[in-house]
Amino acid sequence: MIDRLDTLNFGQPWWLLLLLLLPLYAWLQGQRGGQAAAMRYSAVGVLRNVGHGVKRARGGWPLTLTFASLALMAIAMARPRVAQGDSPDKREGVDIVFCCDVSGSMDTPDFNNKGEKISRREALVMAINDFVDRRPNDRFGMIGFAGHTYLMSPMTLDGEWIKGVLKTIRTQHGTAIGEGIVASIDLLKSAKTSTKVMIVVTDGQNNAGVDPLKAADAAKAAGIRVHTIEVTSLGHVSGNKAVKSLLSKVAERTGGQYFQAASLDSMVEVYRQIDKMEKTEFEQRKYRVYDELFFPITAIAFGLFAIGFIGGHTIWMRVP
Repeated sequence: MIDRLDTLNFGQPWWLLLLLLLPLYAWLQGQRGGQAAAMRYSAVGVLRNVGHGVKRARGGWPLTLTFASLALMAIAMARPRVAQGDSPDKREGVDIVFCCDVSGSMDTPDFNNKGEKISRREALVMAINDFVDRRPNDRFGMIGFAGHTYLMSPMTLDGEWIKGVLKTIRTQHGTAIGEGIVASIDLLKSAKTSTKVMIVVTDGQNNAGVDPLKAADAAKAAGIRVHTIEVTSLGHVSGNKAVKSLLSKVAERTGGQYFQAASLDSMVEVYRQIDKMEKTEFEQRKYRVYDELFFPITAIAFGLFAIGFIGGHTIWMRVP
């Protein structure tokens, strides 16, 4: 509590104006005594040794404690408080499913990372990690596909978990792109957010299962936008693929974008482009949580008043 005193403020500070009345109250208390009573005697010498001097103090301890309790009550009514911290509001992000090719060709070590050869899958892991770190408010899921599909992660807010999933899968045979899209649709059906996105990554041609274009139509009907990334080598990057590629048609049918990635840098850049496109605008609000000091200060005020009242009728009592 003491280390947070620099955050002390008042919820209703206008009550502090009551403190201005205390000097007036003190002045009125000083006027209550009036003139000292007197009796006529022919000779006052007999009484001189019996009487005491008139006390001119303004009430002593009882009045002081009364003033202190009134001041504390005015402060308590102003709602003094110290901040606990900020409590962010719940915000609606985007539900995103990574639909990833886990076939054997994704382990081809033809990508460069600072002079060292790494596999396409390792580059994909790095790109996904960078993407997830940039989106702390979104939920992520992951589907792997080769000849069959694999649920690699349900929808989760745990970004650290999703970043490690793709590292553990063993590569398989086959490339069932359409099946991967269908499995990703099923995963996104439980999403309650208004924005649902799928990112399909593969370095091969569909050779098993559902037709990817039919799967794309199903994604469009479910309100899911599909972005597709074709992993290739530098010598095979072509502008014609943006028109003729099956992945390009899948993206076009769902309102998504088609990309090609032939290096680690281009893979990371593709995911950053998708990150920019899938921003959800919302008003961020933070609510500050406070520890209210009204009750402890009020308790102290009543305690001081009680001490002054009891003491004024016992140990501090003055008899004229």
